[in-house]
Amino acid sequence: MNQEIREILQEIYTGHNLKETDLDYTIANKYKDDLNRLSELNNCCFFIVDLHKFEYIFTSDNFKNIVGYVPTKDDFRNPSDNRFLDSRIHSDDFLKYKEIQLKVGEFIMQQPKDERINYKHIFELRVQNIQGNYVRLSWERQALETDKLGNLWLMLGIINILSDQINTDDFKSFFINLKTGERIDFISSGEITIQLTSREKEILQLIQKGLLSKEIADQLAISINTVNIHRQNILHKMNADNSFEAVNRARILGILK
Repeated sequence: MNQEIREILQEIYTGHNLKETDLDYTIANKYKDDLNRLSELNNCCFFIVDLHKFEYIFTSDNFKNIVGYVPTKDDFRNPSDNRFLDSRIHSDDFLKYKEIQLKVGEFIMQQPKDERINYKHIFELRVQNIQGNYVRLSWERQALETDKLGNLWLMLGIINILSDQINTDDFKSFFINLKTGERIDFISSGEITIQLTSREKEILQLIQKGLLSKEIADQLAISINTVNIHRQNILHKMNADNSFEAVNRARILGILK
């Protein structure tokens, strides 16, 4: 793992209070045989990251067939070594990848503890393969295990070669809610163009609190029709299908806290 990425992960997750005495590392062993079998059947690479020790505790053997080596714990201990998996990412994609990592972690940590395990984050980006060529991969991460208090502990990673190798510079980053199927797109700050008026932000904050249009109208001393017009403008600007999506995207973009 690239040292910069490790530091970002530590910044995000260090404060979630994992304690060694609350973690049962025998749990991780139950996944290893199954993931190795799945990697052979699906030609996917799997890895498990320990968010307490910030190290790989499992990587499937078939990593070497794609990137030429199998990541190990030593990748964390030798930050000067250029064998980090993250260092294989195309330089243009890596800048976006690094920038979005913090937003991804912040978004997850903002979710209720019992909901965090329902989210899978996906990058589509270019990574150097064993032949030294850049290929587009799907790089997925999702919660695998939590501690007794619901804090994220083990993170599952899945890497798969995409069938679309034509749009090589088409970087993507998005969440999938595994319970609802909702897709939440993440973009880098340089691409953010959403501008809400002060009234739209005010109404969006009240929507986030769960207020209905009539309640918002009463609180702001405006008509329900005016509230609904603002709501439609918000959905249009946020490219959202409903208020739930608009609130989530606003949180991702830093419009809401």
